[in-house]
Amino acid sequence: MANEAWKLESFVDSLVVELDKTRETLAVKSINKPLTYTVKDVALELQIFPTYDGDAVEFRTAQPGQAGASKLSIQLASITDQQVRATSKGPPKKGDVEIDAVPIDPATKKKLRRLGVTSVEDLEQIEKRDVDLQKVGEGGLDYKNLANLIQRARRGSTPPRVSQASLERDADGRRVLRIEGQNLAISASHVPVAVFNAKLGEVRAHDARRLTIELGDDVEVRPDNELILTLDPYCIVRMQVREGAVRSR
Repeated sequence: MANEAWKLESFVDSLVVELDKTRETLAVKSINKPLTYTVKDVALELQIFPTYDGDAVEFRTAQPGQAGASKLSIQLASITDQQVRATSKGPPKKGDVEIDAVPIDPATKKKLRRLGVTSVEDLEQIEKRDVDLQKVGEGGLDYKNLANLIQRARRGSTPPRVSQASLERDADGRRVLRIEGQNLAISASHVPVAVFNAKLGEVRAHDARRLTIELGDDVEVRPDNELILTLDPYCIVRMQVREGAVRSR
């Protein structure tokens, strides 16, 4: 294997990622079993040859028998179980989407891990604070594209479930179809599209548990009806609404 040059930033970033993984593992373990040990100080000593090209400093690891190498020492301090709990985020919860589950390229995942982002929730917290990911670290992170991929991954982990469909008349006498269930919406910004018996309905209200769809007077209700719901760009539901399953009032 070639002795390739490396940058100190890349080395430290990789080391920190590995240490973060260990810390998160210890945080989970401490829930059920208090830690009965601590890791004493760890020292790394590298024999290297630094080079500077006028723009960046790079290092090559000294090979066996090579003389004249410089020494680089890195000291890692010990950490207690209280420090692990105080400095680590909680274990993943049900419904959390890990970055590894998002269909993005390995280079982008590596950049996100260097920023301490291991889940979709981490990324959303960064967005809420209006952080420009294009200007952080090495840059090259397209948040708009990431957001689309995140929504797709979230929809894949939370498929919709329809529990009830009812055909009713509202206070103004207009005919409405009410759909109840779970995970019917993943974002308020996406307005579902409903087609009932090949006729477009108007979605008057929507959230994760309910949809209210107004049906025009030209929509025919049959013993066996077809409903097509485009809940978001990543989910289309086709269902049969039979007369026996339609409740009127």
